[in-house]
Amino acid sequence: MGYVNRNEYKELDNLLWDTRKKFIDPRDAFALYERRWAYVDKNKLTRDELALIKLLTEKIGNGYFMPTAA
Repeated sequence: MGYVNRNEYKELDNLLWDTRKKFIDPRDAFALYERRWAYVDKNKLTRDELALIKLLTEKIGNGYFMPTAA
């Protein structure tokens, strides 16, 4: 799995408020989704972004997505 282009995923882009990197390591993207899940607008997740989260969960999280409680 290659780097994730933040510009293709609106909610991921919003979570990356503290960096200017355009391409994100998949492990970092997965960790960011888990840590900052409370800031994700679940109603704005696209099918593509949901598919990305599912893929990251399978490949990096070994099937587990455990977001940090707000």
